[in-house]
Amino acid sequence: MMTSRFITLLLIGLLLPTTAIAGNREDVLEKLNSGASTEGSEDSKSWQIFFDACLLLSPPPHAVGESFNMGMVWPGMADWSTVSDWASNNEHMENAFIESAKRALIGLPYGSEHVPDAYQTAGIVAEIGVDGSLQHFNFEYINTVRAACLWATAETYRLFEAGDTDRAIRLLMSELIVLRKFCDRDFLKEQLVFMPMLGVALENTRDMFFKYLESISSIQFRTFAKEWIPYLQTGPNRLLMPEGDRVVGEALVMELFLPNGDPHPAKFREILTDVQSAREPLTRIGASKYWATIATIHRGRDDSLKRLHLIYDDWWRRWKMRAFHPQLKVDTALQRSNPVVYAAVNLIIRDIQELFVQRDLVTTQINGTAVSAALCGYINHYKVYPSAIKKMYAQLLNRSSNLDYLRPLDLRTDAAWELYTYPVGGFHFRRIEKTTKIQTLAGEVILKDGDCLLYSVSQNNEDDRGLSAGDDIIIWPPLKSLERNAGLLD
Repeated sequence: MMTSRFITLLLIGLLLPTTAIAGNREDVLEKLNSGASTEGSEDSKSWQIFFDACLLLSPPPHAVGESFNMGMVWPGMADWSTVSDWASNNEHMENAFIESAKRALIGLPYGSEHVPDAYQTAGIVAEIGVDGSLQHFNFEYINTVRAACLWATAETYRLFEAGDTDRAIRLLMSELIVLRKFCDRDFLKEQLVFMPMLGVALENTRDMFFKYLESISSIQFRTFAKEWIPYLQTGPNRLLMPEGDRVVGEALVMELFLPNGDPHPAKFREILTDVQSAREPLTRIGASKYWATIATIHRGRDDSLKRLHLIYDDWWRRWKMRAFHPQLKVDTALQRSNPVVYAAVNLIIRDIQELFVQRDLVTTQINGTAVSAALCGYINHYKVYPSAIKKMYAQLLNRSSNLDYLRPLDLRTDAAWELYTYPVGGFHFRRIEKTTKIQTLAGEVILKDGDCLLYSVSQNNEDDRGLSAGDDIIIWPPLKSLERNAGLLD
């Protein structure tokens, strides 16, 4: 009897690799491609407009990477004439950004079989289940987006330099909107790439405000501050928590168990060793034996799925909470999950705590850029910076934009409703009355009498007076502008 049961289990183990994995991948792709970031009519999606244009984009003058990217392009750079020529020779991209910004979502489908052959050849794919393993992703399309945003940055600067301000502004906002839409993608890995990219684009925006202050009218700055920049908002009902990892996680859990719900020892060794070694290569030695042992004591399939759902439900509740809610300091369901009997679930799930941090950072960048636009509109009109941000409310700035998501609102406020509605405090701001030095990573820069300083407390929630870029986040004047004017950047 025991021999018969062993043979049955062995046959099941031999069949699973060729049948269950393929079936699971098809189910996973079906769920992903009917999710919030991909489902909709073709008229509401921009992925083909955007990436068709990218296929025609000529290679940039240098390889996109650490030394050449959208954050390093500006008219004073050493190779600007070459970069400018490249930008002007690819003007077809302008319409792609503008039209893509008008669509509701990007909508690039998951699975290489769902995009044209030309896309696959060019690496414009969001592949799930590389080499037959659901835990392996290939989001190579991100490299194409990086090149496209590099072009958009260069072309916007070129247009400003040429005095074509209206076109420059239109392309600038289109790039921001397109990047914001990419932030709605379904996987943690995608969002952790696109949120910082949006942050860099907003830094570039402030640099353009500073450099071309006189070219942009007060009315245009007002529109930036009150309408265009706030459109990028990242509230819990606008920026959704990624669901792709949850869908793949459920499928992987199903692969780890036999039809009767018991752990499958071979699958525990194969899949979990692969997942662990992909994140921590040096742990592969001994991992196979470890997961074979865990399979003997791990909870069953149904309990494991319940645990996975519990962890994600906990994150969803936190995602909807206001900033600095007391519940956010309580250990997450993942942190409380038993590290032995739910070891497989704990490994498969990607901890998304970093995403909460990135959301607060990019939200602070968005709000800071709106306030910066208002400051530009104010000084353009009155020829002097305001003594306080609140003086720009109604006329130039939405009050809701003066929120620093890294700074909790002081409890001593007299307005109790404000604590509930705006649980985060405003930006630190002051008008400079004497020469002030600010230490940056590149060196020392100077603010003169009549300038102003807008900054965030950064993640340490300590007010360091905005005197060090390593301690506070300097928003206005933009650091890269000050560093370039001081000759600290090439």
